[in-house]
Amino acid sequence: ATVAAAELEEVSEVTGTVRSRTATTLSSKIVGRILALHVREGSMAQAGQLLIELDDQDIAAQTRRAEAGLREAEAAMEEVDRGIPAAAAGQAAAEAQRDLSASTLARYQRLMDRKAVAPQEYDQVAAQQKAAAAAVDRAIAEGQVIRSKRAQILARIDTARTEIASTQVMRSYAKIAAPFAGIVTAKHMDVGGLAAPGVPLLTLEDNRRYWLEIAVPDSQVGGLKRGQSLRVAVEVAGVSGTAPISEIVPTADQATRTTLVRLDLPVSPQLRSGLFGRASIPAGRRQAIQIAREAVVERGQLQGVYVVGQDDIARFRLIRTGVTRQGAVEVVSGLTNGEHVILRGVERVTDGARVQR
Repeated sequence: ATVAAAELEEVSEVTGTVRSRTATTLSSKIVGRILALHVREGSMAQAGQLLIELDDQDIAAQTRRAEAGLREAEAAMEEVDRGIPAAAAGQAAAEAQRDLSASTLARYQRLMDRKAVAPQEYDQVAAQQKAAAAAVDRAIAEGQVIRSKRAQILARIDTARTEIASTQVMRSYAKIAAPFAGIVTAKHMDVGGLAAPGVPLLTLEDNRRYWLEIAVPDSQVGGLKRGQSLRVAVEVAGVSGTAPISEIVPTADQATRTTLVRLDLPVSPQLRSGLFGRASIPAGRRQAIQIAREAVVERGQLQGVYVVGQDDIARFRLIRTGVTRQGAVEVVSGLTNGEHVILRGVERVTDGARVQR
């Protein structure tokens, strides 16, 4: 074949790590002993599946106390409700007696003015009127006391109901379920351990969607944008092809002068967090000579090709190679445009052999 320079795309290879797009570390919202662990590392979990059970006896006792307090308050409320009509009736009777005493006192006042009654009789009627008025005040006060007591009992009932609801919510925290479907990747505690807020118990990740996280140098990240596809490879999982850019973190790492970029990997059952991967970032285009990988002859650490001159004689020539892409090798030096090289059958060629075209 005739050697010819062609436009070659420059790429920069960046290494990265496979991460699950959704991962979480489960912990408890309450303090309690672990009674049961229904999964282990590698277990598959469905969304809402019960994973961990904690001891909730203390919370159950609080619930029972709150329920007992509610029953007591409701019984007191029934008693108060029965006393309210009686208090209202007593106030009405006292007001009627007060009105009667006032009328009687008015009549005695007129008789007193005409000197028709003795002063002692008038004083007795006046005393009765004052006593009737005082009885009304007492009845009103008793009614206010009952209404105040009723308000206090209502507050106790509300407090008891709130406490019951709160303890029921706390009791629900004793059962920890999977927030989404995935795989358990780590178990941080065993049965009998003390769970507490902030203490890791299990790590769960979505094993259906992964991305490749790469740290791109600041000099190259400017040419990237969301949705752009890059060539990626995760050799261990047998994954290769293109992957779109899902996220470009808006801040750079000042220590490494790189920006974190995430690429959505194709679905594969072989993928898992922590695997090593590569991504190729376009870095421009240039002219370069490429030949088939089969045309390169390896002699120790040296590389060369058989060049066929105008005299049809094959001569071995050392070359310096560059990157290999899709079975083609870049020749950095040793060949020029227009020269002819042997592509196949190089194992049957010797230096100086004549070649029939």
